[in-house]
Amino acid sequence: MLLRSSILGSLLTVGPIHAQSYDWGWGPPISVTQNGGTITCTVLDPLTDQIRTTNFSSVASWTHDDGVVATVSPTGTVRAVVYDIDLAMFRESLLSTNSGNTCINSDGVVAWVSEAGTVGVAQYDPARQQWRQDQVSANSGNQIQNRDGVVSWVSDAGTVGAAVYDPGPGLWRSAQLSANSGNVVLNRDGIVAWVSAAGTVGAAIYDPSLDAWRSAQLSANAGNVPAIGQGVVAWKSAAGTLGAAAYDWNINDWRSEQLSSSVSNTMPTIVDGTVHWSNSSGTHRYGFNASGQWQNNVGTAVRCEYHAEAVGSGMPHIAYLWCLSIGASSYAHACGDGHTITRRWGWKRYANSGVYQLQLTAYSANASSTCDGVLNFVGTGVDGTVPEQPTITWAGDRLHIAAPLPLGTVEVMDVGGRLLATSRTNAMVVDVQAPLNEGIYLVRCGGWTVQRIVVVR
Repeated sequence: MLLRSSILGSLLTVGPIHAQSYDWGWGPPISVTQNGGTITCTVLDPLTDQIRTTNFSSVASWTHDDGVVATVSPTGTVRAVVYDIDLAMFRESLLSTNSGNTCINSDGVVAWVSEAGTVGVAQYDPARQQWRQDQVSANSGNQIQNRDGVVSWVSDAGTVGAAVYDPGPGLWRSAQLSANSGNVVLNRDGIVAWVSAAGTVGAAIYDPSLDAWRSAQLSANAGNVPAIGQGVVAWKSAAGTLGAAAYDWNINDWRSEQLSSSVSNTMPTIVDGTVHWSNSSGTHRYGFNASGQWQNNVGTAVRCEYHAEAVGSGMPHIAYLWCLSIGASSYAHACGDGHTITRRWGWKRYANSGVYQLQLTAYSANASSTCDGVLNFVGTGVDGTVPEQPTITWAGDRLHIAAPLPLGTVEVMDVGGRLLATSRTNAMVVDVQAPLNEGIYLVRCGGWTVQRIVVVR
């Protein structure tokens, strides 16, 4: 899920600058040279403007991605290293000594699986200044994927699982998702999807607002083949039945739809979250619209969803930025301190205490969507939420909303999560036109949590 920025390729040629202005995820880039079974890792410390090096011996293979170097010895020992600028030192960890380990190093996550099937995962947490690792499965024959911050696995017997690191509690969150025979797994953009030998299709995503994996069985038609992309899952059965699903962050659940049952349907493709296919009557598309509904002959609306989380306490001030958007392929985080990060999710370091208003813009090829987050670093402690919720008052044909900080994007939804009205403002007080009937509604303001309101006429 990380999009590299051009700054990563030029770090070794610049002079000293403030560390919080770097667009890295897990540490400054490390150059690696190999001499036989020994590698030398070299980095420029941006705070001291000094070159630092460290060596590793007994290296059979190594990989370098996004500031993380992972090595495997001839016997299977897995190690990983990053450079921590706040400690001014390399931070190394011996992750596993299991025989026959193979390793995947991607997007800040190191994952490995042994010959016996033991799966492990690790990520460096700069707020805690330590590697955080876990053993997540020991099933025979496990095969792993490590992509976009999510590790998935499937055993010989078909047991599917997934894990993601949640920086708030500093824990790996893993779940067994399916135990159907013959499962095949797809892993992309934070979504894990699977299909069994009998055709049962399922999907799962980690929801940081609930601290939980959210999964659903989407179809049980024989011969199903799935596809995933930009937050959307699609599938087609042997008989031609075609469906799609996306996770709706307004209701914290999956929304699925059968799109067509023509026997001549082709296998669907997903472009910017829109499902495309053709059959004997022509070409077709279905999109997931801004109201959280599947709609014929429209493109998927870019749906910006943000979860900015303060991590740890004291100095340095560290935040983790979860981007959970649908239908997008590039991203920009305006961090509230003049710094913009062009990656989907990752770590952010702040130099000073204070309240920061963040703005995420998610882009598809033809559209964009903006949403907000709030981080409150108070003194040497961290409070991850703004202490006061906005005050919402019903005024007959509109909502009057007042907040202690600029509101950003305001969304009014029904209890099913369907968008009814929206407004965007930099003011702390706004009136949103929303002629509502009696009932219960959901209101989300900027980076605050969703509030329920009751309208009585």
